[in-house]
This record gives sequence, structure tokens and C-alpha cells, in this order.
Amino acid sequence: MLGVEIYRLWRAGRVDLPALAGVYRRAADGFGGVRHDDRHWCVLRAQLVSVLAAAEGQIEEAAAAVCVAAAEYARADAAAGAEFDRLRGGNAEGPR
Repeated sequence: MLGVEIYRLWRAGRVDLPALAGVYRRAADGFGGVRHDDRHWCVLRAQLVSVLAAAEGQIEEAAAAVCVAAAEYARADAAAGAEFDRLRGGNAEGPR
């Protein structure tokens, strides 16, 4: 079961969260491309683009952290499996 959970973490960090960050990037690009002569709109647009870009960056940071967590869980799981095998003497039945 742990392998499935590690895969889900990895997938979230490598696929799902980067896709979500892309939504924010495209939204920021979309607002950035809207031109208007009104000064108030320009200020609001700049604020919106800034907030969306910050959210994109935070999601990308979260994705990287999730990938690190998945790698650490996998490493710990491999170490636990190796220790389990060592303790039982490499014998599926365990020590005699």
C-alpha cells in the first residue's frame, strides 16, 4: 500500500500541482495581455497579475516539496524493507 501512496504523492508533485500552477500562469498572462487606458484598471490588472504569479510560484514550490517528501518516503520504505529482511535472516519464514 505504501508504494501506491508514494506514487500518488509523486504524481501530485510532478503532474497535478504543475498543471494547477499552469492555470495560474495562463490567467496571469491573460490579464497581462488586456490593455486599457484607464489608470485604475491598469493598477488593478497589475495587482491581479502579481497575485496570480505569486500563487503560481507557491504551487510550484509545493510541488517540489511534495516530490522531496515522496522520495524520502520511498527511501525510508526501502530501508525499512532491507532492515526487515536482515532481521528475519533473508528467510521468508523468519529466523529459526
